[in-house]
Amino acid sequence: MIEGILAALSPLSLLFAALGVVLGIVFGAIPGLTATFGIALLIPVTFLMAPEHGMIMLAGIYAGAIYGGSISAILLNIPGTPASIVTGWEGNAMARQGKAPLALGLSAVSSGVGGLISALALMFLTPVLAQLALRFGAPEYVALVIFSLVIVVVMLDTPIFANITGVFLGLIIASIGIDPVQGMARFTFGFYQLYSGLNVVAVLVGFFCLPQAIVLAAESIAGASASSVGRIGASPPGLVARIVFSNRWNVLRSSALGTALGILPAVGPESTPLVAHTMERRMSKDQAQFGKGSEAGLISAESSVSANVGGSLIPLLALGIPGSGAAAVFVGALTLHGLQPGPLLFTNRPEVMYTFFTGFLVVNVLMTVVGLFGARYLARLLSLPKAVIATFVAFFSIFGAYAVNANLFDVWVMFASALLAIGVGLVGIPILPIVLAFILGGVLEQNIAITAARAGGLEYFLGRPIALGLAAITLVIVAIAAYRAIFGAGASRSEPSAEGGER
Repeated sequence: MIEGILAALSPLSLLFAALGVVLGIVFGAIPGLTATFGIALLIPVTFLMAPEHGMIMLAGIYAGAIYGGSISAILLNIPGTPASIVTGWEGNAMARQGKAPLALGLSAVSSGVGGLISALALMFLTPVLAQLALRFGAPEYVALVIFSLVIVVVMLDTPIFANITGVFLGLIIASIGIDPVQGMARFTFGFYQLYSGLNVVAVLVGFFCLPQAIVLAAESIAGASASSVGRIGASPPGLVARIVFSNRWNVLRSSALGTALGILPAVGPESTPLVAHTMERRMSKDQAQFGKGSEAGLISAESSVSANVGGSLIPLLALGIPGSGAAAVFVGALTLHGLQPGPLLFTNRPEVMYTFFTGFLVVNVLMTVVGLFGARYLARLLSLPKAVIATFVAFFSIFGAYAVNANLFDVWVMFASALLAIGVGLVGIPILPIVLAFILGGVLEQNIAITAARAGGLEYFLGRPIALGLAAITLVIVAIAAYRAIFGAGASRSEPSAEGGER
């Protein structure tokens, strides 16, 4: 543990942490570029680094991008990332009142504190959860993966049928290659390059990066102009610190909520600030101010969304189950360095894990400093032409897909994945269920095969209380979702319309 802490504080680790934070803020501040996009785009770059340095840099991109979205949300009321929508409500109202520097400062400090709280949770909860996971066998992993996929299907805002379709698509994509049981090729269409399955990095870059380049290029061709940001004053550190300290219980509540929601699959940073903002508004004595430039509302949104980042990494590192789309992309980075997410990481590579834990603490400190003193300068990035951004994204997407294996076939895989992402988006199927099912499909299939081979009868499953508990919880969630779908739809149809009649 001591070696890991010292390694995280080495000059090279600090350099990669700072680089990740700055790049993340850049990706987050530019509307349309997300944390997931930034991680997917730069995973191939980490191939040249030590595993711990690559993970620290990507964590910096993740945390920095989630915070960076608040810059455009506050100054232009254009959320840089979907997670910054609630920040736009409060921050932009403060900016219109002439308090833009204060809003930027509150955003930076509350994000940093929320991130630090989640980093401590990541450091202390992940090993405990990993110890529990060491008792998992094949049935437990089957139950856990099914539970995770059901959570995704039920909790996303998109229609359940679309979510289920996305899960099945992801499982089909994961099955491409050689059947691990029968040894037969599946869905390879005669391409020997597919015998080992799809390259994870190429698929993720195709899902998240290239489509964004196409969208930006289309907006540029349509004549969309860059945003204009004037000169912005410096954030007052003393005043910011006093306001955040006076809202300390707000920060603690929102950070704890964000961390807890981050642990759940599918409850990503997009919905977390809305829940925290709603909770804080109900507890506030000045509810009328919320939505009109409330400092407490801004602090609750930013601290909760940054805390969600660390929370989403806990199940990924301890169980191999990502808590968000951005965390799912982390699997590509771990795979690239020969690291298998899950409890054995702590047994096989403890020095990497403790270096990462300490590095994540450093990342959040650096994010606070950079945000507090550099946000007004980074805001100038909002003036970049969309055509320039589209060219940059397209180049690095192609380069990243090729660079991992120096294989041109992976570039074609990336193009095919991009076409699939665009196609499912047009018909309303969300990409997150596809990504999670693709990431977890191999784990599910392998453990189903092991379970089927070992199970001699019902008594085998009766001796697995963890698997039975997860299965019971999953069935309860499915039953509740089915009840709401059936009776909730019926109730909504019978409600009187606004005009006074029934429809």
